[in-house]
Formats: sequence, structure tokens, C-alpha cells
Amino acid sequence: MEILSLLLNGFAIAFEPLNLALIIFGCAVGLFIGAMPGLGSVNGVAILLPMTFLVPPTSAIIFLGAIYYGAMYGGAISSIMLGIPGASTAVATTFDGRPLALQGHADKALVAAAAAADRQSTRLNSSHKHISYAVFWSKKKTQFSTPREH
Repeated sequence: MEILSLLLNGFAIAFEPLNLALIIFGCAVGLFIGAMPGLGSVNGVAILLPMTFLVPPTSAIIFLGAIYYGAMYGGAISSIMLGIPGASTAVATTFDGRPLALQGHADKALVAAAAAADRQSTRLNSSHKHISYAVFWSKKKTQFSTPREH
């Protein structure tokens, strides 16, 4: 029973208004930092580390985690839309995401990258796999929808 009470206490802390605001702000800032080629999630956390002195320690950790998560997805934006991976974790996203964007299906590539952005340790494998599935299904759909010439 003690474990459940600690878990509920953790959720109560995470859903405080200040922490929710820091999650939204951190994800937005991390998204912009990750979208800039050359800046990654680790650089974004390091750059915004001094801002954590303004809030309580628990809120600071939540803020840094939100920046990291937003920057992991933001790196996929520059690699899909521009073909320039901003960090080494977004290189595999460029392989299938950029050609998909050139075909006019950038939205599918960005959604696939968002689904894969939560796994940093398997970022290379999972984002490449999800985008490969999106490329496969978009090719399959267009293959059957276009008239064949004889």
C-alpha cells in the first residue's frame, strides 16, 4: 500500500499547475532547439540549465526532461524537412523521412518520427523502422491509386 501512496503522491506533484506549465514550455522550447541544425537535446538542456535555479528542484527536473523530450522530436523536423540532421540521433530519420517529404508526405514522416521520439536509446532503429513503414504504406497506396499505362 505504501507503494501506491507514493505513486499517487508523484502524480499529484507532476500535475501541479506550475509543473504542467513547465512541461508545456519545456516541450515548446525543446522543439525549437532541436529543430535548429547543430543543436541537440543535450545542448538544449545544458543551455537552459541556469533557468532551473528559478523553480523548486522537482519542477526543475520536470522542466529539463520536457526540454530533452521536445528536442528529441525537434531534431526530426530539420532532418525530414531540410535533409540536415541536427544531431547524430536524427541521421536515420533523414534516410527515409526526407524522400517521403519530397514526395509530399512530410506529415506522415513527422508523425512517425513523433511516435519514435520517446525512445532515445533505440532512436536510430525505431525511427528508421517507423518511417520505413510509412514509406512502404504510402508507396503501396499510391501504387494502387494511380492508373496504369499500357
